[in-house]
Amino acid sequence: MSMNAKLMSGLDAINDTAMSPSSVGSVMDYLGYQLAKMNDVLGLSGSALCVSRAGHLLDKDSNNLYVIGAINAFLPILQNDAATALPKRLAKLVQHCFDSKTHYYSSKDNLMYLNYSGLESLIYFESATALEVSEQKIAETMASQISIGLENVNLYSKLKTTSFNDWLTKLPNRNEFINLISAMKTDLTVRKQLALVDLSHFSDINDGLGQDIGNSLLVAVSKRLVNSFSDGIQIGRITGDVFGIIGDASFVAPHIINDLFREPFSVSSHALLINVNIGFYEIQANVDAIYQLRCANVALNHAKKSISKNAAFYSPAMDDETRKRLDIIRNLQHDFECEKLEVWYQPQIDLLTEETVGVEALLRWRDSKGEFISPEVFVPLAEYSGLIVEIGKWVLAESVRRLKVLIAAGYSHIRMAVNVSVLQFRDQSFVNYVKYVIDLHGIPPKLLELEITESVVMDEPEIVIQALNQLKAFGVHIAIDDFGTGFSSMSYIQKLPLDRLKIDRSFVKDIDTNKDAFIAQAIVNLGKQLGLITIAEGVERKSQASQMLKLGTDEAQGYLFAKPMPFSDLKTYLLSHSYQKVAPDNT
Repeated sequence: MSMNAKLMSGLDAINDTAMSPSSVGSVMDYLGYQLAKMNDVLGLSGSALCVSRAGHLLDKDSNNLYVIGAINAFLPILQNDAATALPKRLAKLVQHCFDSKTHYYSSKDNLMYLNYSGLESLIYFESATALEVSEQKIAETMASQISIGLENVNLYSKLKTTSFNDWLTKLPNRNEFINLISAMKTDLTVRKQLALVDLSHFSDINDGLGQDIGNSLLVAVSKRLVNSFSDGIQIGRITGDVFGIIGDASFVAPHIINDLFREPFSVSSHALLINVNIGFYEIQANVDAIYQLRCANVALNHAKKSISKNAAFYSPAMDDETRKRLDIIRNLQHDFECEKLEVWYQPQIDLLTEETVGVEALLRWRDSKGEFISPEVFVPLAEYSGLIVEIGKWVLAESVRRLKVLIAAGYSHIRMAVNVSVLQFRDQSFVNYVKYVIDLHGIPPKLLELEITESVVMDEPEIVIQALNQLKAFGVHIAIDDFGTGFSSMSYIQKLPLDRLKIDRSFVKDIDTNKDAFIAQAIVNLGKQLGLITIAEGVERKSQASQMLKLGTDEAQGYLFAKPMPFSDLKTYLLSHSYQKVAPDNT
């Protein structure tokens, strides 16, 4: 074959794939194919390899020289460090070419240095005799084309990696994990299961220790998962702090996954013990992969809500519950926009003077049949959906408007208590809005009392304390609701500018049987030590009111005195209950 014929043959062979990198599976596949073609064009049959200073092509952090392509005798050292894998003589020649950035030819060694777009590479092939100058030119031309193709394949590989692999952990990402589900469901000779593992309170680690520590923790978790399961189990990173596991159901099981998180993760100088929630779904042959991932996520959400178990298995009933929740949210938004929500009011009584000293504003919502939906059902959903922010603004404005009517009617001593959600505190305009509503209606700020729960304080302590201090300075009173049911830190409670402490109904329920008297007494004593007024919730019997009075409780609220009522009924109630006596308990 003439020189020109060899050259044209070589270029045609290389261009077949150099211009379409998607036609090969990887950089190694591409180079293996091209090295064999080069041998064929030059009429050689010896071994050949390609070395590159590009560890990223092999998912290696080092920037050493690696064997990234090989044929024949060099195949066993593919992906290895060239300095240690190659014979010493050849390793020295390779290093010399990279250092001098030149080619090297001898009687049997042929090394061609390549540098295209900063990707340094070298092609080596053996020959029985020294190549003629014309053959060297053919080899160099072909090598130059190979370097261009190598860069194309490298770019394609990077794009493919970005599309299907997580940049941080190098695990399959959500897109690739869906492909793995699709592949897994084609072979169900054994029962296979999909698990989504959520790292609990991961955001706290990011916020408290920094994002670098958070990222290092994610890498540590991925390594433990990969090292703990056999090759038949696939691992992926689905979202920020959620990992996916798919494979044989006997291994992808709650007890096995939970065991992996019993030991802390060593990250930098920290030993981090992580809790997880897990959602499971059994792989089905005839179900879309994306839908199966969604079902596992539904199960995960149920696991997060459970107070007794951290794992849940998907069932169709979960979808029914989710649809019901979405229907409630949709109907709540519709009725709020149509002004169908109502604010009712429940009186609060001074146990000593037996006078009505306040009312609590309570949100009420009727369904299409006119029946009331429990606030315990729709208020959490309003918070979940974010509707509580706008609804809360309306409740506050409506309550203050009604308070102005009471003041005009002569009830200038009655305060109005309004509940506030943590989402409202996160709204940067919340404090100014409260001040605006007070100024708009011209009421004394001290007659408005904002009620917060322990959980609100603990969720966002700094934000809540800062907002409450601003409102307290403006004259607004502050009460902590349902006290004793949460896990408040006393350091935070002492920082709150409180005026009133509400004793939860659970401690009042059996107070007249002395079952919970010691808890109620402790709360009353705490209130007195902090200089706070105490009010008992859920008082339904005279004996309860009398016992709370004996313990030193200042005020009470409950069905014994009045149920929540519309504002029109409240005015009637106040006219007939200016003073409400609590009969002494002589038992």
